[in-house]
Amino acid sequence: MDVNGLRCWQVADATAFGLGAATGGEPVNLAWRAELRQLRLARQQTPPPLAENRDYAQAQAARPSPAADRGGSFAWWNATAGALLAGGFLPGSTPLALPPDVPAAATSPSDIAFGDDEILYVARDNAILMTDRRARFPDARVALSGFSPRRLCPASGGGVWALDCAAGTLARLEGVPLRDTGYTADDPLAFRPDEPNPAPPRLRLVRGARLPAGTQGVAIAASVGGRVAVLVWIDGQDAEIHTLDAFRLQRRFSLLGVRFPYGLAWLDEDRLAVLVSDGAGPAVNALVYDSDQVFADAGTAAALPDGDVYPLPGVWDGTFCNTLGEVPRYPVAGDRRDTPASLRALRAVSRATYARAGSVRLGPFDSGAAGTVWHRVQIEAALPEHAGLRVWAHADDTGATPPKPGAEGAPDWWPHLAGAAALPADADFADAPDAAWCDTPSEMAFNPGLLGCTPRAGRSGRFTVLLQRAGRRVRRLEGRWLYLTLELLGDSQATPEIAALRIYAARFSYRDRYLPALYHERLSGPDMDQAGAATPPDFLERFLSIFEAPLTELEGKVADSWLLTDPAATPEAALPWLASWIGVEPEDGAARAWLRQRLRAAPHTARLHGTLGGLLATLELATGGVVVEGGVLDPYQPAPRPGERALASTGDIDVDVLVLRGAGADGPPVVLAGGAVTRGEIVVVEGFRLRRTFATILGADLSDSDDPLTLGASVSGNSFVGDTLVLGATEQREVAALFAADMPQSSADSQAVAAFFAALAHTVLVLVRRSPRTRDIARLGALADAESPAHVQTRTAIASRPLIVGAASLVGVDTFLAPSPPVHAARIGHTHIGEGDRVMGSGRLDPRADGPAGAPPLAVADGPAALLQGTGFLLSSARSQAARGRTVARSIWTWLQ
Repeated sequence: MDVNGLRCWQVADATAFGLGAATGGEPVNLAWRAELRQLRLARQQTPPPLAENRDYAQAQAARPSPAADRGGSFAWWNATAGALLAGGFLPGSTPLALPPDVPAAATSPSDIAFGDDEILYVARDNAILMTDRRARFPDARVALSGFSPRRLCPASGGGVWALDCAAGTLARLEGVPLRDTGYTADDPLAFRPDEPNPAPPRLRLVRGARLPAGTQGVAIAASVGGRVAVLVWIDGQDAEIHTLDAFRLQRRFSLLGVRFPYGLAWLDEDRLAVLVSDGAGPAVNALVYDSDQVFADAGTAAALPDGDVYPLPGVWDGTFCNTLGEVPRYPVAGDRRDTPASLRALRAVSRATYARAGSVRLGPFDSGAAGTVWHRVQIEAALPEHAGLRVWAHADDTGATPPKPGAEGAPDWWPHLAGAAALPADADFADAPDAAWCDTPSEMAFNPGLLGCTPRAGRSGRFTVLLQRAGRRVRRLEGRWLYLTLELLGDSQATPEIAALRIYAARFSYRDRYLPALYHERLSGPDMDQAGAATPPDFLERFLSIFEAPLTELEGKVADSWLLTDPAATPEAALPWLASWIGVEPEDGAARAWLRQRLRAAPHTARLHGTLGGLLATLELATGGVVVEGGVLDPYQPAPRPGERALASTGDIDVDVLVLRGAGADGPPVVLAGGAVTRGEIVVVEGFRLRRTFATILGADLSDSDDPLTLGASVSGNSFVGDTLVLGATEQREVAALFAADMPQSSADSQAVAAFFAALAHTVLVLVRRSPRTRDIARLGALADAESPAHVQTRTAIASRPLIVGAASLVGVDTFLAPSPPVHAARIGHTHIGEGDRVMGSGRLDPRADGPAGAPPLAVADGPAALLQGTGFLLSSARSQAARGRTVARSIWTWLQ
């Protein structure tokens, strides 16, 4: 609602924009850019003219996929030699031993995959063979009764997905073999689990995931984020893409005009790359599809390729490398037909191609009163030179959904234009209103808008247009329900991008509100609906609306001026001014978002100044913490005080938070979350809490529950914070027995112990584990010193690893409270015995890569920093340098957009 009391409806997300609301089974030609929250024309090409060869595609789909590792080496199955070969590290190839198989096995593998766990998986003889390229685990063979794995793809986090093409079923292989060396003999008097391996390899069927009858699965792919897609053939029909959603294989869309694709890979989390044939060979380009595009009818949806062109120069026969990654790689043909020469990443080399037009219907918007006069539409959009937008409006009191503009039986729809491309040389649009560009991002006071880009006159920002009926005597648009149809227009190289629409009703008319009845409209009923020039009163109303718009915005700014004092709403430019009110100095080079959070938290952190909670709050804010109002604190624990850690729930999400204000009469709880403190990357230890630990080392008797060193507890105190748990018996306390409470002590000894314990009361240790948010240790130390009282000594230290309950529980349960750290290969000068590093292989497919790797060359590209479009330019790699003892033989250029 604005300052005049007009109701407002906002459309600003994919659901509200109504994607998929059309009928007829055709794509709406629109796409939602989730990362920018904008609607635009879909990127698509025309159906590719391909002479597909089913026999060639069938042969490629049946052969094992090549695999690649992170270091650039790769492996493939050589059918002629009947062997698995590897290359990429040195010229030529070398045989790669397959994992042990059943003795009678003589068949070729059906597929090969290399996981992000650096284990090679081979589908062969109705089982999956595993071999660890780092030699951490013994080889293994895993099978599932009734399941024949034919196609594999690596799964994010380890293991593989397996597809039984004949049965159309899906299974997941997880777990690793247990190393069978280094164990002592079993003690018959001790309890042992039946299965000593906590995560043995298991192949489990996804019971709800089955392809429909009459389809044939030919390829499977998984993304880094865990999404799974299956490429499906159907006799006599276009191929289809199915994705794993809610443990079921759901049809996503068919590939329009493509029947026999044979390769599949995720290009990122929302695009799929497909290999197709063109004659008796691979096509020159890969086809890329948007996996999340919305269709009118999912059961008959057919997709066109993405607007970018992805060439395959020198592609070798076969599919994409069966390796997890954000960018697919494919082998490049060499001198020999059965041997690839190298790998190449799939990259786009041209500008995007968009659909030329797309439309979607919005509404109805219900005003709640018959005869409502609809006022104005505000549009936040970017409209390039050759793109435009038409907003078709229709209002009535019936509530019946009207057909779209131009459809048979459609009522009158009234166009409103934005952008030069929306106004063709057509008499139907000669009198249509044209939206005006505004120099403020939003009509709402001090609102930065949703577009997210710099306003540019006539091109990007906010556009406003008065809703009206062009060509009618009285142009007011009246009716209880309003329907809008958005029509986006482009030239295949440009697209409009819409962030939000806001519709206002009922009209606030200066003419009717402030002028005498002499100036009011006299026509009504059928007379006002007649075609012709606008009446003078109608013209006057619309003319005065030109002034009403900026004056209403100005009144809104005056009425909402209090927002400038609210750190959550004030513009970024006003944050330093607001901070000066309470003596908060903006840190040099710090982001304004951090200053905003500091100001939001200031009323609460001021009460915590000089306390442990205040120090934690400062560190939390300095490392990305944000202020959250609302939610529910853990009801099963005592109510936390300000400055204490707690568990909070917001909807279905539970997070660790730092409490600034508990729930009570003052309002909902206010907490900090998302920073390094609540994520466990920073731990603050007060010195006086270490008295008990040091007393144990000094030999003090902890059996006395009244002793102040025990803090009211009488259990063993021989525990150190960190990865190491040290437990000791009382009779083993031999360290510094001189200081034991029951031993004679000199006066100097007693004074030394007393002084030692007294010093602990005035020290604070800040343990920081290095991460992207805590890389600036010196800055965090300075903030800790500034927040601590003058009599407290603060020391900031780097923790080598996160604080955990135990790396391995005594009862066989993993109690690690964070993602387990990766296992690294042992390194001379870095690895300490017992710290987790292992002596193992390099994890490369090419075994010749084991050992020290040579230094990579230094690539230097010289060229102009900027130039006019269409102007030629020269790129040079002359300054590139090779490693010592080597020379640069050639330069490979890749277009990265």
